[in-house]
Amino acid sequence: MKKFFIFIALYSFSVSANSDFGTKNVTKIVIHDSGNVLVYFSEDTIHKESCDNNGIYVLPKENLLFKEMYSGLLASMHSGAKVSGWVNGCYNIWGSTMPKITRLDFTPN
Repeated sequence: MKKFFIFIALYSFSVSANSDFGTKNVTKIVIHDSGNVLVYFSEDTIHKESCDNNGIYVLPKENLLFKEMYSGLLASMHSGAKVSGWVNGCYNIWGSTMPKITRLDFTPN
C-alpha cells in the first residue's frame, strides 16, 4: 500500500510539470470572445500536453502577466522574432481543450 501512495505522489508531480514547446514564430493571434488569446505558431507541436487541439495555444485571461505576455506576442509576430516557452495543462474553451501557456521567452532577431 505504501508503494502505491509513493507511485501516485510521483505520478502527480509529472502530470503537473511544465512542458517546453520549443522556439517558434507566431503566425496568428486570435482574441477569443471568452477573453482569452489563442496563439498559432509556425512549427509543429513538440510539447507533452495531451489536449484536444495541441496546435493552438491559449494565453488565459487569468494569467497574472497577461498584458505583458500578450504585448510580447504581438511584438514578436510583427517583428518576426522567435518565441519559446512552456505550457502546463489544458485549458477548456467551449468544450475543446488547448495547451495553456505559462511562460514565454522572447528572442530578438
